[in-house]
Amino acid sequence: MADRSRVGIVTGLVAEAATIADCGHRVAVSAADPARAAQAADAMVAGGAGLLVSYGLAAGLDPRLGPGALLLPETIVAREGEIEPPGRGGIRDQLHRLGSFRREEEDAPPPPSTDDHLQVDRATRQALADGLGEAVEGGVLAGLDRPVMHTDQKLTLFAETMARAADMESHVVARAAAAAGVPFVAIRVVGDPSNRAIPRAALAGLGEDGRVAGGAVARALLLRPWECIDMMALALDTGRAMRRLRRVGRRAGPLLASL
Repeated sequence: MADRSRVGIVTGLVAEAATIADCGHRVAVSAADPARAAQAADAMVAGGAGLLVSYGLAAGLDPRLGPGALLLPETIVAREGEIEPPGRGGIRDQLHRLGSFRREEEDAPPPPSTDDHLQVDRATRQALADGLGEAVEGGVLAGLDRPVMHTDQKLTLFAETMARAADMESHVVARAAAAAGVPFVAIRVVGDPSNRAIPRAALAGLGEDGRVAGGAVARALLLRPWECIDMMALALDTGRAMRRLRRVGRRAGPLLASL
C-alpha cells in the first residue's frame, strides 16, 4: 500500500475538493488558475508525492456526454490560447467533414502538436476503472488556460482535438508529473455539456481561494438579468455532476490510498 500522504490531488474549486474522502491525501485548490495548479503540482512533487491526480468537474465537448458522465482519459492534450470558430462553413459543417471519409486534407483542422499530448499512467487508470464501480468513459481530455464559455468554442475544440471534455488543471499537472517521472491520472466528471453556454455571471463569484461567493453572482445577475435562465440550467447540470462527483470521490479516496 502506498503512503497516502504521497498522493497529490489538484482540483479547481473548494467544493470539488470537499467531495474526496479524507484519506490523508494532499489536496490543492487552484481556483481555476493553471499557473496555481502548476505551482501546486511542483510543490507536491518536491514534497515527495509519488502520484499526481487531476480531479473535479470538466466542460463537456463531446456532444454524446451529458452532465455527470465520468471520464478517465487515456491522453491529455494541451490546447492553450484563444479558441476561434472556423471562418468557413460553420462548426457543424466542419464536424461533418471530420467524419467524412472523402474530406479534403485542407478541410481538416490542424491537429495539436504531438509535444502537447501527455499520457496518463495506464496501470493507475485501470485500477481506478476497475475499482470505482462506475460506468467510465475514456479518450482525450483537453487542458486549457482559460474558460471555454460558448457552445461554438466547445464544438471547435472538439473538432480540433477530438477531446471529450476540458479543464484548466490537467495539462499542467500532467506536465509536472512527466517532468518528475511520477505517475499521473485524471478523474473528471462532466459539469456543463457541449450544448451549454457558460453565463459571464457564473464566473463573477469565483475567488482566489477557490470558493464561489453567491452574493457576487447575484449582483452580476442584477446587471445581466438575461442570464438568469442560463444560470438556472447550469445550476441543474452542475448539481447532477456534483452528486456523481461525490459518489466517485467517496470511492476514489480510499482506492488511491491503496495503489
